[in-house]
Formats: sequence, structure tokens, C-alpha cells
Amino acid sequence: MKTGDPWTVSNLATPNLSAPDSCMPSEYSSTAESRDQSRALLWGTLVTGHPELRDQSPECVQAMVVDWWAHRVEEVVKRLGDFPVSFRTTRFKREIRFVENPLANLKPAFDSLRAGESSFWETMDHLGRTFGWDKDKLLRWKSGLENLSRLMDWLPSFLRAHDYLMAAFPLNRDEVDDAREILVRSIDKSHSFLEDHARREFDDGFSDFKRRYIEAYSALHDDALHIGSGSRKDDIKIDPVSLRNLDLLSGLQHMDKRFVNRVKLLGKWVQRNQCHLPTRQILEAYPRCYCNFNPRSHQQPADATALINGAIQEGIEYFRKHLRRCGHMIMVEVQAQQVDDSTLQPITALLSDDPMIPLKPQTIKLLNRIIAKYPNEFLAEFRKK
Repeated sequence: MKTGDPWTVSNLATPNLSAPDSCMPSEYSSTAESRDQSRALLWGTLVTGHPELRDQSPECVQAMVVDWWAHRVEEVVKRLGDFPVSFRTTRFKREIRFVENPLANLKPAFDSLRAGESSFWETMDHLGRTFGWDKDKLLRWKSGLENLSRLMDWLPSFLRAHDYLMAAFPLNRDEVDDAREILVRSIDKSHSFLEDHARREFDDGFSDFKRRYIEAYSALHDDALHIGSGSRKDDIKIDPVSLRNLDLLSGLQHMDKRFVNRVKLLGKWVQRNQCHLPTRQILEAYPRCYCNFNPRSHQQPADATALINGAIQEGIEYFRKHLRRCGHMIMVEVQAQQVDDSTLQPITALLSDDPMIPLKPQTIKLLNRIIAKYPNEFLAEFRKK
């Protein structure tokens, strides 16, 4: 209604709410619209990171804005709920809130733009109002968004490192175990990984830990499970000469077989638990050999090898002690049979306190003939403790 118009029901029902021509000159309206469009184009170039678009057509800027949202932002939105458990902390959630909140506010507007339900100008106006038309706020948010995107891209390698660290055995090596502990503590402060330098520091630390771990674990694995390989000068090996002597002495009549039986059982266990898998190759992907060797286990084949050597020596000393008790009978018979030196020398060494000479089957045959000649005497001595 204008001044002087009749106050009719129809005029009241459909009032003219437009501003009088004298209040909004057409050239002023056109200038304001042009200024708004220029600002919208500027914000389009800022948000995409392409300042050269400012000289392009609105259609070109709109296409770049839509492409930026579809390929840079939507991926972040989709992956926001995929953070692993170690990142689901109150501190981490608080640190990314300044990125998440604007995203939630902008998503409906950009979805509407892509669906053709709103114009580019309306979407840029929504973007500007979201940040109070403060360009510094927009650029800080965009930097945080890009950093969050890089963090998400880094997560697969982080998860592999995380799983490796959690499955790694303590090795009782300070330089390795301490490095692992530092990395595990850094995982507990997952919010720090929002910074590029923290991610690089973690990657470098893990690479160094993994190299040290592979070296230490492989050495322990080889020492324990490569019995008889001769790969190290200080390896514990089974003494084949002593084992042969024990086996022959166990063939004497009336002698206790428990020592040789114990050695055989331990030998089978060692053979069954040896590992010849490509350990280093396995450790590149997983911190344990597929044989599941645990360096801190109380029973390893290397320990069993020491037990075997101990059982061999214990058994030989047992036989020597009992044979010495009958040494006078043995030497009388040996001298009476006029045996050659190759047979006499091993028997003489066996009955003395000197180191033994490798026994031969004919030596045992001779001793068995002597034992068969004096069975009661030998049995009485053998039964003594």
C-alpha cells in the first residue's frame, strides 16, 4: 500500500512489502550485488586454495569449489568415524572440534549445491557466515582440515606399526625395550599426531626400533633354534664323542639305561623344536617367527642342549664310578687276554680320572665278556649307590 491508497480488505490481504523506489536506487542495488558476488568469488578461491581463479568466470570457480568439496572434504567427512581405538580420546576429540563443527555446518549447504538445490552465491554466503567473514579463521580451519586429512592418510602405516609394537616380545635388551616403551607411550598421546613433526618422529622412532628388534630377535632365535648350525663360535653344541661313549657304555650288561634314554628324549625335543624358517624376512612384517619363538621362555632348545651335555657327562661319570669299583678284576682279565694297545688304552683311561679316549665297539665287547665271567661281583658293585 502507498500513501493515499484505499484501506480495502483486498489491499490489506495482499500488501506491497517492497521498498519504495526512492529508498533503494537501482544502481545501489546493483553495486551491492556486485560486491557480494566479488566477495563470494574471493572466498571460493580461498577455500579451494587457487587464487588464480579470481579472474575466472563464476561457473569456473563454482566447478572448482564443487570438486574441492567432493574430493578433498567428503573423504575427510567419511573417515571421521574410522579412527582406531587409540585415537578415541577426549583430548583428541577436543583437538579436532574446530575442524569438525564447521564441517557439520557446511555439509548441508554443499550437498544442496551439488544437488542443484541452491546457488553458488548462496553456498558461498553460507560459507562466509560460518566463519564470520573472517578470512584468517577460514584459512586456519582449512589448514586444520588438510592436516586432519594427512593424519587419516597416515593411519594405515600407523596401525601396522601399532600392531607390530603390541605383538613384539620384550627381549631383555635395554636399547630395544626402551625404544618400544617410548613408542607405546607416544601412542597414548594420540592427539600429538595431528602435527606433521610428531608423525615423522614416530615413523623415525619405529624404523629405528624395528631395525634393532630384528637384529636382537634374530640373534636370540638363531642361538636357541639353530642347534648344530655352527653359525657362532660360542654356540652350545652336543659333544658327539661323549654321546658315542655314553651310548656304548649303556650297552654294558646290568648297566642303568636311564641316562641314554634321557638324552634321546631331549634330543628328540630339540630336533622337533628347531626352526629353519626365514626369520628376518618374517620379522619385516610380524615381530615373531612363525615358530612363535619367545626369547623369555624358560625352556628353549639351547637350554635342552645344555641339559643333554649335562646328562651325557653325568651318565659317563656314573659308569666310570661303578667300573672303577671293579677295576682290579677288569685289569687282571685284560692283561690275561693280552689285548693290543688300541683296546687297552681306552679301558685304562676309562678306569682312571683322566679324560676319556673314544671307545670302540670291541672295547665294550671285551668288557661284557669280563662282566659275564664275574656276574655276581659286578652286579653287587653296580647296585651300590
